[in-house]
Amino acid sequence: MSVRLIAAFAALAAPALLLGSVATAQEPPSTPPPAPQAQPVPPPPDPKAVLESACTSCHGVDFITEHRKTRDGWDFTVRTMIDRGADLDPDTAQLVIDYLAKTYPKTDADAAKPADKPPT
Repeated sequence: MSVRLIAAFAALAAPALLLGSVATAQEPPSTPPPAPQAQPVPPPPDPKAVLESACTSCHGVDFITEHRKTRDGWDFTVRTMIDRGADLDPDTAQLVIDYLAKTYPKTDADAAKPADKPPT
C-alpha cells in the first residue's frame, strides 16, 4: 500500500467516524422522560367556615340557625344573598346550600307552625 492510498483512506474515514459519533450523540434516550406529576386536588372548603365568613359580615349566625328551610328554600336564600353582595362563587354556594339543607332542614314540626305574617 502506498502512502497516498493510506492518506486518501484516512481522509475519507475521519469524516465518516465524526459523523457517526455525532449521530450517536444525538439519539434520543432509550427510556422516555417521566410523566409530569398530577397536582393534588385541594379538599373543598369547610362549609361551616364559609358560612361564618361569608354570611356573618351582614348578620349573625343565630339569624341563620333560627330558620329551617327545604333545600329549595336554602337555595333561594343563598342566591338572594349573593345578589345582595355575599361573596360566594357558584361551587362554594352549592357547598353552603348543601350544608344548610342538611344541618337546618325544615321538619314536619316547622310545617305545622303558622307562617310569620304581618298583623292585619
